[in-house]
Amino acid sequence: MTRLFSQMSWLGQHNAELVLKNIDANTKMTDLGARQQALEEKLAWAAGERDVQRVAVEQKAQEAKAQAAELQHLRTALEQKEAELLQKEVTVVMLTGTLREMGKALEEKEATIRSTEATLQEKENSLSSLEETARVQWEGAQKSIVGKYPRVFIIVGLFLFPAYVDPSAQS
Repeated sequence: MTRLFSQMSWLGQHNAELVLKNIDANTKMTDLGARQQALEEKLAWAAGERDVQRVAVEQKAQEAKAQAAELQHLRTALEQKEAELLQKEVTVVMLTGTLREMGKALEEKEATIRSTEATLQEKENSLSSLEETARVQWEGAQKSIVGKYPRVFIIVGLFLFPAYVDPSAQS
């Protein structure tokens, strides 16, 4: 009986140890449950944050696509303006060349005009000289005719011209 008593005592102690271990395990389970709950809440919060960030990233991506499209549109417009500017530059170069050619032609014409004016001035001077010579000769002829030949007037159309008649020529 002592043995039984001793085994019972040992079983009581062992049972008490198992009860303490069970209480300790339950406490740890409760702590682990609370910790699991906290981790699940953190996970849910992180998933929510991730979703918010994903939405923000998608929105930024859409904005970036819109900006890229706008940049492409602006690039196309700029290239078109560059082509127009290049065409205008070509036109300006062509017109500049034409103006230079016209300027040279004008200079040549001005030189020709100056030469013609000089020639005309020479001819006018020569004509004036010839007119003066003719006038002097006319006056000389008039003086030599005045006493020798009678003066008559000839009407041609509406004009009256003086003339001198040579009396020896009349026969």
